[in-house]
Amino acid sequence: MKRRILLLLAHPDDETFGPGGTIAKYSSEGAGVYLATATKGQAGMVGDPPVTDREHLGEVRAAELLCAAGVLGIRKVVFLGFPDGQLLHTPRSLLVEKAVEQIRWIRPHVLIGFGPEGVSRHPDHIVMSEVALEAFDASADPSRFPRQLVDGVVPWAAYKLYQFEIAQEILGAWNVPLAGVPGEKLTTFVDTKAFVDRKVEAFACHRTQARDSARILSREGYREFARLETYVLAKTRLPLASLPEVDLFEGIPDEETRHR
Repeated sequence: MKRRILLLLAHPDDETFGPGGTIAKYSSEGAGVYLATATKGQAGMVGDPPVTDREHLGEVRAAELLCAAGVLGIRKVVFLGFPDGQLLHTPRSLLVEKAVEQIRWIRPHVLIGFGPEGVSRHPDHIVMSEVALEAFDASADPSRFPRQLVDGVVPWAAYKLYQFEIAQEILGAWNVPLAGVPGEKLTTFVDTKAFVDRKVEAFACHRTQARDSARILSREGYREFARLETYVLAKTRLPLASLPEVDLFEGIPDEETRHR
């Protein structure tokens, strides 16, 4: 069976700085990995020294994301078309509608989003965390956004929604002002040690964000940290499995079983 994952994120570079190792792992194993990103990162850094100007930053960062997607093995990137830094002021129904549309087109078995505080506490990350939670339910409900249900598009119920998270103990050791969760709250641990170099290679695609890349990669023990990526299982339609898990597809039946 062709396994499918859809990531619902906010900006170019979220996919690399966050679950890049997970993306590389599952794509290398033959899963179809897709990314829907809410914005093109138009409000981010232009580079130091500048790689582009503010007027062209969105298109440059979109190209950087496509570069990283190629490195990590993302099958398709969709830009949802919302303004960077403004998701908090965007009607939530529009964001959810766009996310649901992608879920119904791609039909992922697994969704990946941010945790409630978005790791960095960026308002856009927090909004996309909430959007993923709502879209997980709405995509399966034929009464939500029924105009999408044409030309063979049908409601789709993903099996699981994971939130990318980092243990507070790790962030505390680094003394960085990011939002994590207590280690005991983590439910899922993906072995990414074979893909650390691939993830670091994808960092280099995001040239406008090189200052952030350098700061992240210079953290003590970063490469060791990147050997394991961690999640909280936020929603599931499966019988509650024993935790912790080591595979995002754990417990998911094959397609033949699903459609009998």
